[in-house]
Amino acid sequence: AAAGTNRVSLLLPADTDQPERLPSVLPDVPTEPAAVLESLFAGPNTEERDEGLDTAIPADVELQSMPRTVGQVLTIDVNDVFDALNTESLQLAVAQIVNTATTIEGVGSVQLRIAGEPRVWPLGSGELTDRPLTAYDYPGLVESSQPAFPGIPSPQA
Repeated sequence: AAAGTNRVSLLLPADTDQPERLPSVLPDVPTEPAAVLESLFAGPNTEERDEGLDTAIPADVELQSMPRTVGQVLTIDVNDVFDALNTESLQLAVAQIVNTATTIEGVGSVQLRIAGEPRVWPLGSGELTDRPLTAYDYPGLVESSQPAFPGIPSPQA
């Protein structure tokens, strides 16, 4: 059951009729960026795994320093565990981090660093960039938490 206030994006692997998606869960953790990110890095719990949720983020990822915000940009510095990922897994892992971090109040974009150094990261389009990343850089991956809109009834004649 949902208990927290910040959304953590997990991975729902592709199946035959749906592409990979990033649904979110509401873990019961403090709202500080470090706590939210540690919850993401811990991966899905047993109940979430039973529901088919997974993660593309390597199990041994760790924060190298406390995340810091300047304006609306959150800088996240992690250890170097992403080199082992293929391009698609890296894109999904970065999308999970960005989509989770941008749900934190006051965060509009994410500057992801490895051991203090900036890198280029894949966007949803496959292009590489070194600019701060936003949730809008990964269209089609984020599963909406909004209910489907009902159809608009036709006017009665």
